[in-house]
Order: sequence, then C-alpha cells, then structure tokens
Amino acid sequence: MPNDRQHQQLKLLPEQISSYREIVQKNCAYIDKTSFIESLEIKNFVKVPLFLRPRRFGKTLFTDLLAEYYDIASAGDFDRLFGHTYIGSHPTPGRNSLYILRFDFSGISSRDLERNFRDSVDQSLQDFCTRYRQLYLSYQTSADAASLMGFFFSAFKKCRSSPDDRLFIIIDEYDNFANDILATDSQQFADMTSADGFVKCFYARLKAESKNSQSAIERFFITGVSSIMLSSVTSGFDYKNISQLPEFCQIAGFTEPELRELIRQSLDMDRFSSAFTEDQLVEVMKRNYDGYSFSEDCGTHMFNSSLCVSYLSRVRSLGRLSGNFSDPSICLDLSKFSRLMETVSKEAREKLVKIVAHADDPGEHIPPDLEENLNINAPAGFSFGQGVSLLYYLGFLTYGRAEDGSLIFQVPNLLYRHIFLQYYLSLFFTSSLSSANFRAVREMEETGDIAGFVRSVERVLSGILPDNEKDVTERSVVSIAGTLILSYLEHSTVTVEYPVCRDGLRTRDRADLVILNRIPDKPSFLFEFKFCRETAVHSEATRKSSIEKRRKEAWDQIPKYLADDTLKTVPNLRCYVMIYAYGELSCEAWIP
Repeated sequence: MPNDRQHQQLKLLPEQISSYREIVQKNCAYIDKTSFIESLEIKNFVKVPLFLRPRRFGKTLFTDLLAEYYDIASAGDFDRLFGHTYIGSHPTPGRNSLYILRFDFSGISSRDLERNFRDSVDQSLQDFCTRYRQLYLSYQTSADAASLMGFFFSAFKKCRSSPDDRLFIIIDEYDNFANDILATDSQQFADMTSADGFVKCFYARLKAESKNSQSAIERFFITGVSSIMLSSVTSGFDYKNISQLPEFCQIAGFTEPELRELIRQSLDMDRFSSAFTEDQLVEVMKRNYDGYSFSEDCGTHMFNSSLCVSYLSRVRSLGRLSGNFSDPSICLDLSKFSRLMETVSKEAREKLVKIVAHADDPGEHIPPDLEENLNINAPAGFSFGQGVSLLYYLGFLTYGRAEDGSLIFQVPNLLYRHIFLQYYLSLFFTSSLSSANFRAVREMEETGDIAGFVRSVERVLSGILPDNEKDVTERSVVSIAGTLILSYLEHSTVTVEYPVCRDGLRTRDRADLVILNRIPDKPSFLFEFKFCRETAVHSEATRKSSIEKRRKEAWDQIPKYLADDTLKTVPNLRCYVMIYAYGELSCEAWIP
C-alpha cells in the first residue's frame, strides 16, 4: 500500500476552476501552457489575436494565465505564480507591464440583452477601477456600452502617469450570448450586429481607440467558440485568427503525454491498480474526449481538457472507471441545437445531418473546407459548407483522415457522436429517447442478457428506417445503434467495424460490432448484422429466402472473425446474428 507521504504528494484536480492564481494557491494539478506566452509576445506577435475553440476546452483558464502574467499589479507575486513554470525561467520583456481590462461575455442573459450587455461592460470597468485604486479613476456613466468605453478610455489616459502605461484588453467568449440568441431569435441577432447595433458599436469603439496615435491599448486577446459574429463586429480590426495555426494548436486542451502527466499528478495509480491501469484509463478517455485536430498541418490530436478533469475527478472518487462520460455543461439542449441547425438551408441541412449521423459509412466524406466568416444574414440560410463550418466550431467535426489518407472532416470522438445522434433521432421520434430507454443494455455486462439491447436496437431502427431505407446501409445502422445505445455500457470497449488481424497482419474482414468486457469472467459479445432492404413488394416465400440467405452469410463470416489474434483469446465471448428485415428485428445465438 502507498504510504501517507505518497498520498500527500497528490494534487487536487482543478475541476470548475478557471483561475490560474487559485490553481497555484490550492496546489492543484496543472499542465504548463506558459510557453505560449513567449510565442504570442515574441515569436508570433499579433496585436489582436482571435482564438476559437469548442466549449469547455480551457480557453478561460488561458486568458486568466495571460492576465496574471501581464498584470502590473501582480509583479510582486511573479515568482510564486510562475517560478515553477517555463515562463518563470524564460520571462519576456512584457511581463507585469500592463493594466488588464477583462470582459467575460459568457453569462449574459438574452432577456433585455442590450441592458445586460451594457451592465456587463460596466461591471468590468468597475472591477478595473477597484483593482487599480491607485489611479483614482472614475468615468462618466452612460446608457450604452460604446459610450461607456469612450468615457473610460478618456479617463484612463488622464489618470495614467505615462503614455507608456497601457491596457491589455482580454475578451473571453466574445460570441457566447450571440450563439444563444441565434438559436432563439435570428432577427434579434441581425439587429444587434447591424451597422448601428449595440454590439457592433461597442467593438467599433474598441477599434477606434486601438488605432489612435495616443491609444490607451497595447494589445488584445479574444476567445470564442465560432466565427458567427466575426464579420459583423470585427470589420476594421487588424485581427488575426490564430485558431488553426499549428504553433497554437495546443494552447487549450491536452496532448496524450499531458493527460498522462495530469493523471500522475492527481491519481495514486498504485491504489487503483487492481481496478484499472493507466493505459486502460487513457484508452477510455481517448475514445470519449480525444480526436480534436485544429489544423490540417498539425498531426497532434487534443483531448478536451475540462471534460478530462471532470472525468478524472469521478474516477478518483469512485475508485474505478466510470461509464458516465457526459458533462452538464455540454449536454445538448435539443430544441436550441435544432434551431441552430435550422439556420442551415433545408436541402443542405438534410444532406449534412445524414452524412454526420452515418459517420462510419465510407460512402460519402465531408470535405475539410472551413469558412471563417459565417454571415447569418444571408437570406437563404447557411450553405452546406457553412453548415459544416458551424458544426466544426461547435466541436461536432474536426480534421481527420479517410481510409485512403485524404484529409476530411470527421466526428472527433464517441461523446460528440453520441450527442449528435440524440439530435438525429429527435428528427424521427416525437418523444425523447433518454437514457431510461437504454438502461437495460447494462444487463449485458453483468448477466449476458441481451434482451434489453435487442429491444433498444429495434426501437431505434423502427424510427429511422421507414422513411430513410434507401439512404441507410448496414454499416450506418450498426454505427448508430452501437454508438447511441452501447455508450451506456460502463465496463466494455465497443468497436464498430472491428478490424480482424491474423498473425499480426490486418485482413480485409471486419466484424460489425465487438463488445469486449474489461471485467474478467464477465461476458463479451460479437454481433454480425444483416439488413434486408425492401425494394419492391415481395412474396412471403421470397422474403424467407432472402432472410435465410443473409443469415447463412452471417454464420459463415463469424468463424473468420473468431480467428482474430485478440478475439480467439477472449474468454466467454458470445456471438450473435442480428437481422433486420421487412420491419422486424430478429437475433439468434451463433453456435459453432
């Protein structure tokens, strides 16, 4: 057993903590991202960088890191805050040299939006005055945010002791409230970003000050999720979107080595060794939180850092791997997401939804063409390419590779595929398909009873197939059912289109669905699925003949799969043939 000293060395996980100072003060686990300060200031300086990432990706923590590093009021805390980091050993000329003005637009309510936006701006200015009391700064109040900024800049320039005293303006989640409004009231979105809209006027005031020869502003850093508001609010800004530059791809999120470092900082793996290994933990997290690639030139995949921290916190509390991979902050609001998807023109939306939902079907790929400026005011709605870009910014698509090595957009991981399929199924079902509909599948892991799984598959297929039979393939059906339903399993690895290897070499054979239980002596499963498409009115005899033909194909394929290097060593592996034919699902055990 590990001794008390080992336990004391473990660090807290910074769950729901986005304050860098708090992380240091509480001795929380932290992955050092301070080298990017040097990159942003010296190697790749941009006065107005824009950094876009999906929600819960660690953007706010990085903005707080920048604020602490550049804050003139934090100079006395530099060694304590940064002595253990890369930038502590490689400080830049700009360290602790600027006054920090921060705006966080993530919590603005869409109700009475203009007033709430103005109040949020005013609160940030008041916080600035409180932090830098020595300036004795006061500014004239106003009913609109743009005028507030004008009065503030004028007051700051009068109070500062030198023209070299300047501002670092950090705007976190610049588009957060805009995305919410777009999902509820597209006209309100158009109004607030119009030429005389309050949002556009606010940014216009920032632009005007930044270009002033006696400007109070040294630099900016802006974060957000999408480019949905970019063309509306930043025209005239000499901004640079750094989101896809390879040198900045790792600012937010974790690489696999960084994730392993976080695990070692926060979990006593000796204590958990009987339940799981580090490799098993990483593999589970890789399927659900990894897969993000934010540049076609960057070969490194990134994990969603905030979701990783939340999951590790659950594992640490439970003492075992958890089957709960979701997070309340990214749970899909189906009605809101549906309205966002309705900003895409009907024809383009139907095509896009079908391809993304059938993501494992190689018949059609999504080209990796990203449109930086999404103009919601286009009368016909977003095009297919703009819809693809919207899903990319929201985290549902990322750069990937097809089987032939060509660059494509693909769903990054199981968690986001599961979320999208909830939306996809909502198009076919009037009642919600919640976890309660699929809870019975967990009996598979414990008892080997597949009845709940079969019922769940039948329920899903009965909703999808009647109106979409011509568009659905066996592979897409298995992928949808396997992803949505079996993601509720807690102790199993689920593989759709399992690649069969013999003597270390991959064959052309692929098993439809393989479920390997991580608990010794518990059942594992192999399912071979067949789909009889009804292209015409068939006689009863023809139907029976077709079903029997497909059944025989499945029975003949299973022995080939069982020769796989791994599957032939799996104890208690149960094989089944599942056939969906003419509106009915049947499942029978394969017996050698």
